[in-house]
Amino acid sequence: MASAAIRLIRAGLVCAGAALLTVPAAAQTLEELDTLVSASAKPKEGLALARTQAGAGVWLDALATLDRVLAAEPKHKQARLLRASILCRLDDLGGAKLEFARIKSGDYKKADWAAAIAPCNALKATGA
Repeated sequence: MASAAIRLIRAGLVCAGAALLTVPAAAQTLEELDTLVSASAKPKEGLALARTQAGAGVWLDALATLDRVLAAEPKHKQARLLRASILCRLDDLGGAKLEFARIKSGDYKKADWAAAIAPCNALKATGA
């Protein structure tokens, strides 16, 4: 399952291309914040940025990026799936359940779905 998650992150890095090379994973200044917001203005680029942030373990920044993507395109399936998975990683099982309720497993490849729900299953196993 971890390899599927890694493939998703790598796909995001490849899709992002050179544009993400100049985008910081997290904003330290107002200029960097403007860069992050601009980079996530288009759903495809925003999703790639969120995957990059998630790959770096910058979960809250990835979540914020996905929120901007979903504000622009509320039915973006890949963004919604990644958001649900990240909420589990942040120990927000309730929030993840709400996200998963908005999507259907049949809309995704089995490996992508399995990778997305793995953090939730791990969270449930710990009794959180």
